[in-house]
Parts: sequence; structure tokens; C-alpha cells
Amino acid sequence: MALSRFSLRDFRCFPSVELDLSPRANLIHGDNASGKTSLLEAVFFLSRGRSFRTSKADNLVRHGAEGFLLSGQATDSSGTVPVGIARTPAGLEARVAGAPAQSLAQLAERVPVQLLDASAHQLIEGGPRNRRQYLDWGVFHVEPSFLAAWRRYQRALKQRNALLRQRAADSLLKTWEPELMMAGQLLDQSRQAYLSQLEPVAMSWASRLLGGSDLKLRYLRGWPEGKSLEEALEGGRNRDKEQGSTQVGPHRAEVVIEIGGLPAQQQVSRGQQKVLAGALLLAQAAYLHQAVGRQCLLLLDDLAAELDASHLTRFLDLVQETQAQTFLTSVEAARLPAWTEARRFHVEQGKITQVV
Repeated sequence: MALSRFSLRDFRCFPSVELDLSPRANLIHGDNASGKTSLLEAVFFLSRGRSFRTSKADNLVRHGAEGFLLSGQATDSSGTVPVGIARTPAGLEARVAGAPAQSLAQLAERVPVQLLDASAHQLIEGGPRNRRQYLDWGVFHVEPSFLAAWRRYQRALKQRNALLRQRAADSLLKTWEPELMMAGQLLDQSRQAYLSQLEPVAMSWASRLLGGSDLKLRYLRGWPEGKSLEEALEGGRNRDKEQGSTQVGPHRAEVVIEIGGLPAQQQVSRGQQKVLAGALLLAQAAYLHQAVGRQCLLLLDDLAAELDASHLTRFLDLVQETQAQTFLTSVEAARLPAWTEARRFHVEQGKITQVV
């Protein structure tokens, strides 16, 4: 998958931009605060309907405008499909192939995106939520049934938690537990199956970037081993009432990233954490292509400032191996790689121009 064309209107500092993109590499340079990261943010938002920099979409609207519009031409082996998302006074509106999207998941499915930026180390040293999101991104893109199970589980979890906060009777709590258990088991099975296939790919990529690291990805499902989810919910009901929320289940799952049998954050430096996070993201990109024949977009924000020269060279070599469409930013044009088939863009004061 690649974006052959991308348009922005009234997004961050950009009044109006039209870009014809390379299907392989798009190299973007400009001064700090010129809008390079905002361009990556716009591509990310087109895919996921949210920003990686702010939780408030209103913050993305250019000063003085009422909303913003992002659109693109998503091209794959089956053809080209127009996609778009707008922030209006009424909220978010997404379209795929000229028709209103039923959900933002349609955009995410059509335009899969992975990001590596200054916060990448959070995948390693951050909380379990970071690694669940990483895991679920991959499962969503290779397992068609995952989204329906995830939605069922979230709905049942929300209802059960609301009853817990109301200190409802056990009989009412039990009305949502069968649905919670059924959907939860489906989530757990999909996650375990995906991780078992991803791990050898991740081990290979991490070894090539970190020099023979003994990487392991260990899945903790979110309730005690040796118990069914039904038994865990039953046994923890009183505790759940005290806490006002469900304490066991797939929403408490964790992916433990280990090197040499110990947690990775104890084994590698902050700089190496970013390299390891990059390896894990590239592994997902490679496995996505291997499993379903699709490519994702790679958004790489100022890697030259994040990685030392040796790791940067190795990482960029592996990026090229993925053959994924790549957006790579840098403060200095000279620090961008001399890739063939690349298009170069310069960003300055809300304008983006192609460098010939």
C-alpha cells in the first residue's frame, strides 16, 4: 500500500498543500518547527483518526480556520481508492472510496501506518498499554475477526465496569460476564497466535540491529495461568467491586520484552531502546507483508537525532528491505540518505516544495 497523492488543508501550519509522493521514499527536510513533524502527523491522522502529539483534534486546526481536511489516493495491487478525513464543527467525518466510512477502522485498514519518533522508547520502558497497542495493531491488520471481538469485549467491559461503580448486585454483573468471557477468549487466542508468528521475525530484526541480542516476546494474557477467564472473574468479583473496575481480562494483558532472559529496559540503554523499538516496528511491517501481502507506511521522524551513526545506517538499510513507503524527516538535507526512487521535499513556514 502507498499514498500516491496526499493533500492537506488548514492542518496545523499548512493552509493548503498538494503532494505527489514516491511509492518508496519521501525525504523531508526543514528547520526546527517548520512543520516536518506536522506533515507526518497528518499522514498518521489520515490512517488512525487521531494524533500522536495531542488528544484534542481542535488543536490541529490552523489558526483562524473552522476545521481541516486530509485526503489521499491509497494505491495497492487492487487499484487506487480515495480516502479522506475532515474535522468540522460537527466532529470528524471520514470517507473511503467516495462514501462515508462506517468507522475509523476502515481508514486504518486501508492506510496502515507505523511511527518511529522521539517517544519510541516508550514501547520498551513505558506501561503495558503501549505494548498492547503495538500488539493489537498487528493483530487487527492480519486477523479479520479481531475488530469485531475487540468491540464486543469493550462494550461488555464498559457495561460491567459501570455496574461495578454502581455497586450493583452479582446477578446484574453476571448478565455481562458471558459476553465478556466469550469475546475475551477470542481476543486472547488471536493475540497469542499473532505473537507466536511475529516473534521469530522480531528476533531476526533485533539481532541484525543490536548485534545478536537474545530477544524474547512473552505474552501475559491478563488473568492467572491455570484459570479460565470465568474462574478469574468469579474469584475477583469482590475485589472488582472495591476497585470499581474489572481487574482481570485481556484489557490487562502485557507483552514482556526480554533480552537474555531479563526485561529489556534493564538490559539496554535509552538509545538502544529506540533501536529495539525500531526493530519491533520493522518486524511488524515485514510480517504484515509476509502474512497478508500488504505494506504499511513507515513514518520516521528525525532519526538522525535519535540514533547514532552506526545504528542509523543499519536501520535505514533495513527500512529499504521492507520496501514500505517511507516518510523520513531531518533538520539537515545532507543527513538524509541518498536513496534512489526518493522524492525530496523542503518544508518552510507552512509551505512544502518538492526539491528537484
